[in-house]
Amino acid sequence: MEKIVVVLAFIFLCQLPAEAQVLDPKEKAKRAAEDRVNGRVDQGINKGLDKIEEGIGGLFKKKDKQKKKEGNEQEMGPRNAQTAGFSDFIPGNNTIFADDFSQDELMDFPAKWNSTGSGRVVELDGVPGRWLEIKHNTYVNPVMDGTLPENCTIEFDLFLKEEGERRIPQLFFGLTEVRDIVREDIYYKEKFYTKIDGYNAANSKAVEYGINFPPLGNKNDFPLTRYSNRVLRVSIACNKTRIRVYLDQTKIVDLPRIVTPNMRNNVYFQNGELVPASEVGMYIGNIRIASGDVDARSLLVKQLMDDGKAVTNDILFDVGRDVIKPASFDILKQIGDALVANPSLKIKIIGHTDSDGGDADNLKLSQDRAASVKLYITENFPVVGSRMQTDGMGEGKPVAANDSPAGKAKNRRVEFLRL
Repeated sequence: MEKIVVVLAFIFLCQLPAEAQVLDPKEKAKRAAEDRVNGRVDQGINKGLDKIEEGIGGLFKKKDKQKKKEGNEQEMGPRNAQTAGFSDFIPGNNTIFADDFSQDELMDFPAKWNSTGSGRVVELDGVPGRWLEIKHNTYVNPVMDGTLPENCTIEFDLFLKEEGERRIPQLFFGLTEVRDIVREDIYYKEKFYTKIDGYNAANSKAVEYGINFPPLGNKNDFPLTRYSNRVLRVSIACNKTRIRVYLDQTKIVDLPRIVTPNMRNNVYFQNGELVPASEVGMYIGNIRIASGDVDARSLLVKQLMDDGKAVTNDILFDVGRDVIKPASFDILKQIGDALVANPSLKIKIIGHTDSDGGDADNLKLSQDRAASVKLYITENFPVVGSRMQTDGMGEGKPVAANDSPAGKAKNRRVEFLRL
């Protein structure tokens, strides 16, 4: 059958008039009004081939579609798989707790955490940063001075590790009324959880959520298996009784009346209990818990317009680079919208870094990040570049000590000045 199709296609092409192969610009313009899309002759050829395909059952078309589908599945990575959706997650503006485990010794349990079992700080081959490895049937939670505020955000990375045939864990995270997980049994206490299971098996992948068992619901259409041996960013927003959970910018949970005051006592993570036991650890990193008492979007623009100056820690970049993270886009939209709404407004964008790295490198990095913010605004809003100046201060003007992850997070900021 394929040979017949090729022969028919060849005969069809050979019978095309010579002018169908080479046209001067005037003739192309004339044909533009007649052709189906852009008036190109090759589309006329395709149209003829479509008729041949229809006559023999559409063999080419089916195969092309199948190849295209398979190619898309292979090319779609964990980050671009979700770009079609819009995330309304906005990080809190005041950091309460932050830890990237850079202050802890490798192979030790981190100083700012509590645990019911076994865990340690590790580095993973080919993966940036440090990670807390949580062993089977173990709960961990951060040690914080107080409870979570009514409006707060929780962000962290999960590395979904896979090691051949070794049994992977069930991953739990959420809110709990237990302040001290060593002295209280978290299992029987009030909590909200999200569970990730089967990230290495397409037929059993599951994201579930609830307050106890059985779960309240699940999100089985999230492309969980694409994150095997990759980093998955988790974001949680709590607004009084409401909770929203996002996986890599995709909202999977939105429950308006689920959070109780008791649940805001702490955050927890669990490598779940399985029989037989999981052989691979749970890995978490880059944790940030922040107050969301004030809407970061309205506050930033209000400060810029009223005070002539606004500062934010919520424009985030890849580590050591000037690449803006998607979680920053909504904040940048507020600045872009403000510039569009106020044609006479001119601003100066100033980047700041923490003290990691050399002075000269940090100065250039801060300048490059400010330039990236300007570029993003000019590319996404009808705002000319001449209305924005950029500069960078490197690590030269810290607002907090650089001796902790929380202090470093405060120093990594972008400043806007009204000119």
